[in-house]
Amino acid sequence: MSSRPIYFFSDAHLGAGNAETEAIKIAKIAALLDRAAKEHAKCFVLGDLFDFWFEFHRKIPRGYDEILKILHNATERGVELHLIGGNHDWWAGDRFAEATGCEVHHRPFRGTLGGFRVYAGHGDGLAPSDWGYRNLLRPILRNRVNISLFRCLPRFAGQLLANIVSDGSRIYTKRRNLKLEAEYLDAARKIAASGIDLVIIGHTHEPARIVDLGDAKYVNIGDFFEQFSFARIADGEIFLSTNQD
Repeated sequence: MSSRPIYFFSDAHLGAGNAETEAIKIAKIAALLDRAAKEHAKCFVLGDLFDFWFEFHRKIPRGYDEILKILHNATERGVELHLIGGNHDWWAGDRFAEATGCEVHHRPFRGTLGGFRVYAGHGDGLAPSDWGYRNLLRPILRNRVNISLFRCLPRFAGQLLANIVSDGSRIYTKRRNLKLEAEYLDAARKIAASGIDLVIIGHTHEPARIVDLGDAKYVNIGDFFEQFSFARIADGEIFLSTNQD
């Protein structure tokens, strides 16, 4: 077993709150990354770190200078930092990686971490009954032609449009996922059947929990804007914690 801890958190939705709530979120992320740096840990951000992130021609969204510096400082201190894009920040790319030192993934992570065979992803699109997002919205948003066209918009116009869509998406996600927990569990069982020990996701904004699936575990890490919950693998175990202090 690896002695190097691994952290997982998601769904901070930076940029969605007022100045006070944003400051709280940023401070808690900084505290978690400081802890990770002291432990020489790895850290996986499982999507929706930002309420909106898109890399326009030669420009990135406004308002994120502080968090970019915090992430860069963490990687400079030895944290191996990974971002797996969610439905609000799937478009993170080279500019984000250059600014932070973070490795960006556009697909869920599959590999061995801390002695476990891990599937770690945002979780969007796993529920079969979320048909509209899986089969209509996500293919449109991730289409290369559509991305290129959106990139041609002035940054202020693109950011305004995206903020409107993001607000609706968060409300939709919360209402839908109250009804879809059984489907997420079923999806986790199917993923685990491919030889996975831990299925780790965020996205649902539901209370963090670990569910025993027999030979595997389903880990929903909650959110990092109200619960401030995260998962930690260390010494052959996985734990859920909160960063409330």
